[in-house]
Amino acid sequence: MEYFASRTSNTSLYVALLAIMAALTTVATAVLVVPFPSTQGYFNLGDSLVMISGFLLGPIGGFFAGGVGSAMADVVLGFPGYAPITFIAKGLEGLAVGLLSFRTSRSRKISAWDILGLLLGSAAMLLGYLLGEMFILGYTFEVAVLELITINSIQVITGSIATVLVGPLLRVYLRDVLYEPSLDSSWETAP
Repeated sequence: MEYFASRTSNTSLYVALLAIMAALTTVATAVLVVPFPSTQGYFNLGDSLVMISGFLLGPIGGFFAGGVGSAMADVVLGFPGYAPITFIAKGLEGLAVGLLSFRTSRSRKISAWDILGLLLGSAAMLLGYLLGEMFILGYTFEVAVLELITINSIQVITGSIATVLVGPLLRVYLRDVLYEPSLDSSWETAP
């Protein structure tokens, strides 16, 4: 919901949400780690928060929370070689989701733009890891594709489902409760 950042009174709240979403992305990535035997990669649940970050915070927020949060998890878990690839791949995933979901940021339902954002975000993550593993980490095409088909595709499917299920509820909450409360709120009537 990056449209909130343009309002001066909400800038600090937006920055706080960026930090919270980046931290939640780190935790979601680190809470369940299933190593992939052929590479140093691992299955995790972080894509759910990467996509939700883009869905709620727009392209810049999605890039920051997804990229920084996921890369921090790589470092904390002892996979520092993956951190630069993760920063770019997950950052672009959050950016793509945020870029297209931003068009319907006031909607209470999942829209075609939201679905397209999830699909493009998934493609950005999958392609980012495929290319990064081949050209930066030096894995063979076969090994990189095997990880893409098994672990990475399951991650983006799981992330997309979670975003479709809870994204609209969170979007409505952020808009109605945090950013656009009713006019009878006591904090708004202060002098």
